[in-house]
Amino acid sequence: MTKVTKSKGTELTPESITPAELSAFRIELLRWFDKHGRELPWRGTRDPYRIWVSEIILQQTQTVQGWDYYLRFIDRLPDVKSLAEAPEDELMLLWQGLGYYSRAHNMQHAARQIMEEHGGVFPREEREVAALKGVGPYTTAAIMSIAYDYPLAVVDGNVYRVLSRYLATDTPIDTTPGQRYYRQMAGLFLEREQPGRYNQAMMDLGATICTPKNPLCASCPLGGACRSRGTELVNLLPIKAHKTMVRERWIEYFLLLHREQIAIRRRDSRRGIWKGLYELPGVVLGSEPTALPTPPDGWEIIETLPLKDHRLSHRLLHLRVHVCSTSGDTDPTYPDETEQIPLSDHETIAFPKPLRHFLDHYAGDNRLL
Repeated sequence: MTKVTKSKGTELTPESITPAELSAFRIELLRWFDKHGRELPWRGTRDPYRIWVSEIILQQTQTVQGWDYYLRFIDRLPDVKSLAEAPEDELMLLWQGLGYYSRAHNMQHAARQIMEEHGGVFPREEREVAALKGVGPYTTAAIMSIAYDYPLAVVDGNVYRVLSRYLATDTPIDTTPGQRYYRQMAGLFLEREQPGRYNQAMMDLGATICTPKNPLCASCPLGGACRSRGTELVNLLPIKAHKTMVRERWIEYFLLLHREQIAIRRRDSRRGIWKGLYELPGVVLGSEPTALPTPPDGWEIIETLPLKDHRLSHRLLHLRVHVCSTSGDTDPTYPDETEQIPLSDHETIAFPKPLRHFLDHYAGDNRLL
């Protein structure tokens, strides 16, 4: 590509990018994509349903992790109708471990929208796709461009990173003016004749070459045209104006185990983390506990097992499970809104990832009381 003058952090205007540079950017990017694009199970399809499912799964999820989830999801729920009609327990079990469970709830809500408002046919108009529950500008652009060749540019973390470094701009990506700027520049660079292929190429470039840490600049197809290459800006961009505050929470769970049965309860499917999943009864604390919690009436703690801290986007969870026993042969009393299941059946129920791992190991060790 043609060499351009490198500069320190600035905000280039669309007028400063020449047609020749835009053309070279697109040609080199797509040429690289033809040789090095990732082979993914959802690549090559024009089915908007499958594209939608893949994009929702990949939100906040690494591609390697999302691959198997996508295949299982499509195998069990291959179309809009099957998703709309799926029992919530089945949907949560398919999603278990992916986190951000509101995504699954929103997808089912959107599938029911499609059944009711579009006769079960995935919409083709931008405004109709954007009106689906849980579908934002990025997902709308991905579906419209890949399924229908509609000229909309995707803007996600990969695109922010590629454009901020290529343009050497220190415009923050987490402000309204900054996001407006990047949407404008992404639209400017878009290959409008092949928008789906171009968008996938941008995502792959950001995921495999222009990575957050230690980018492979020597292998980048944009070469000398990148205004940050060879400067300290590569490691500084993109810029965020606001620092995310991480809140700590301490969760004390009780494993109420009696005659190979455990007590579980379902989380609220409308609010909070882990919506609609099952968990052990317990308490949530806003500060680090200084003593053991009080177990439910009729139970006593016989063992306390700390779990690995669990990090969410804005929260750090410190988890402990207190194994509890009850004396005597009479049936114990269980907390309200709980139900009892055989410990061996836990694999058929959707739990938050840290609890699933705990129960897998606990049941596997045959530590039945």
